[in-house]
Amino acid sequence: MVEPSKKHISILILDNFVRDSLKDWTDDLESDLKIDGLSHTLHFVLMELIGNAVKANLKRVYFKKHRYDVSNPESYSQGVEAFMADYNSIDEDEYKDVMRQMDFNVDVKVDVNTERLLIFVENTTVMLEEEERRIRTKLADSTDIKNIVDFSMHYGDDTEGRGLGLAMIVLLMKDLGFDPGFFRVYQNGEKTIARLEFPLDKDYVPIRNRMKQN
Repeated sequence: MVEPSKKHISILILDNFVRDSLKDWTDDLESDLKIDGLSHTLHFVLMELIGNAVKANLKRVYFKKHRYDVSNPESYSQGVEAFMADYNSIDEDEYKDVMRQMDFNVDVKVDVNTERLLIFVENTTVMLEEEERRIRTKLADSTDIKNIVDFSMHYGDDTEGRGLGLAMIVLLMKDLGFDPGFFRVYQNGEKTIARLEFPLDKDYVPIRNRMKQN
């Protein structure tokens, strides 16, 4: 029997300490829930979602430092191109103080009981309209992927920024027997939230269905 529990981690930068701590937790969760492969899937999913959130925060700090205007399409496009070119050489420690000043952080919240496992990755950077549209398009395209062969045909050697991580999340959820429709990315007030539901009971009613009933 699964003991109800909650976990909350606040993250500024995705470093080795965070990676190792989350891996220990996902290993324990797999043992408790007795779902083979759960730890591998959850760890990949968390690293992907947290990495994307931290990257979004770094991008905003980069824009502020180099005076790119997110509200100006031309300036935003130039800023994205420059950020992507400089990303691998960015010193994250140099950006930490500014991220704290701008109140940028990523919260990982986990809630598990006998009915379901809920995971929320909440970011204090709100997506721009174009960013939200791009993510929704990538998620919609990813739902048609059936297996690793299909994945390879769709994405091949594509790299960052082309939906590779989101597609893998969808594929891994399917491999574990969970409906990838339980994966949602949305705005809530001043936050961007990625939510995953893993039903553990056959009678579990998904959050979206309960919201429709109210």
